[in-house]
Amino acid sequence: MEEEKVRVKVHKVLLESEREELRAKRRRKFLISLLCVLFLIIGLGIGFAATSLLRGQSIAAFKTNKLDKISSYFNSVWLYKDNYEDLEGTMEDKAFYGMTNFEEDKYSSYMSKKEIEDFAANINKNYVGIGAQYSYVDNIGTITRVFKESPAEKGGLLPGDIILKVDGNTVENLTSDEIKDRITGEAGTKVDVTVLRSGKEVELTFIRNAIEYTAYAETINDLVYLNIMSFGESTIDECVKYLDPYSDYSKIIIDLRDNTGGYQGSVQGVAGLFLGKNVVVLNETDNTGKTISYETTVEKYYDNFKDIVVLVNENTASAAEVLSICLKEQHPNATLVGTTTYGKGVVQTSYYLEDGSAIKITTSDWTSPNGTSIHGVGVKPDVEVYLDDIMYETIYAMNEETYEYDSVSNFVRIAEMGLRFLGYDLDRTDGYFDNSFAEALSKYKIDNELTENEVLDKETYEAIISSVIRENSINEEKDLQLQKAIEILGD
Repeated sequence: MEEEKVRVKVHKVLLESEREELRAKRRRKFLISLLCVLFLIIGLGIGFAATSLLRGQSIAAFKTNKLDKISSYFNSVWLYKDNYEDLEGTMEDKAFYGMTNFEEDKYSSYMSKKEIEDFAANINKNYVGIGAQYSYVDNIGTITRVFKESPAEKGGLLPGDIILKVDGNTVENLTSDEIKDRITGEAGTKVDVTVLRSGKEVELTFIRNAIEYTAYAETINDLVYLNIMSFGESTIDECVKYLDPYSDYSKIIIDLRDNTGGYQGSVQGVAGLFLGKNVVVLNETDNTGKTISYETTVEKYYDNFKDIVVLVNENTASAAEVLSICLKEQHPNATLVGTTTYGKGVVQTSYYLEDGSAIKITTSDWTSPNGTSIHGVGVKPDVEVYLDDIMYETIYAMNEETYEYDSVSNFVRIAEMGLRFLGYDLDRTDGYFDNSFAEALSKYKIDNELTENEVLDKETYEAIISSVIRENSINEEKDLQLQKAIEILGD
């Protein structure tokens, strides 16, 4: 019988020191595995961040390179590049204009340094010149206003005069800004201006002077007439200067027609002249819905003016609309006369940039003291009065063509309306050249020492327009809105 074999598995019994060493090896292995995972995660994160950063830099570089490339192409191959002293600067301005141009907001805009300077000068009416305003339509510059006590008035300039030459040089084909640049200049210097007046050339000489003219006042019978042309930095002081002598008058006409606005602080001050201190002028609501009420600020108060008529028209806008509706709501006896105002019920804030340019951004809506919004609808007058139809016509330049009996033309129509406004008898004003127009035309030419015939030519057409503007400016009876204001205050 074979001897049975017994197999015994022998286990090595580790000493305590050996067991500790084994546990340490396992810990090191786990730690190494954990660090590998962490390093992988961190590496992926850094890689993603770096990729994003590089991508951002690539986008920025792309944008910069795109603008640079466009600029370089225009600077190198553009046919008209030599027409610009600073083509790159001009292109940058054009880009900024585009960046700030939005369909829903026609008031926010970028303004170059020169535009900012011109904008401020236009509001403040402070510049060195002769003191006149003119309209520029279809290459014709026609004087529409001559400021009181200005070099223009002293030199004999009249509303209706058409600018032909400045210092002997024709202004034909010049822009409005180019004409302005030739007339303005240094204080104390002389400028010669040739104008067309009633078909004749008249040469005038002016000595340029500093102009600061946003308001003017005078008396009409027992009334005070205050014309505010814009709300500039000096408007409050100008109003005080003009109104102080009239402290014993109780009725005033405030003419805000064709006043397109200005500074809010100026409006608050002017409103205070007629409403006193701490009276709400307007409310402003910003893009967060926060509303702030703004009150009158000036200390001077003419409480002697118990009855007020405010003249407004379709060109009364912005700050002028603020004053219009404020007086209507806050003064116990203020009446608005004229036509519905422009309807600008938003406020812009200017933010100036390092190079002197600025961005003008719409920052809030404004409402009247009673909470009425006029944006897009305007301020409706209490008494609606229109001027003669000729005042609402756009006057285009007539060329060398002529019109005689039995012809039909828009120029004939305008001339007919003009002659009727001037007091000549006509049977119609629809553009048909009939016998009554021929007779009126011939009489007008005799009255103004023009070549006598029954033909409407360029010379006669321009003379009629000039006469209309002058008559409207100097003859108060032709101003139907003013006459209504006088009638209301006379009751």
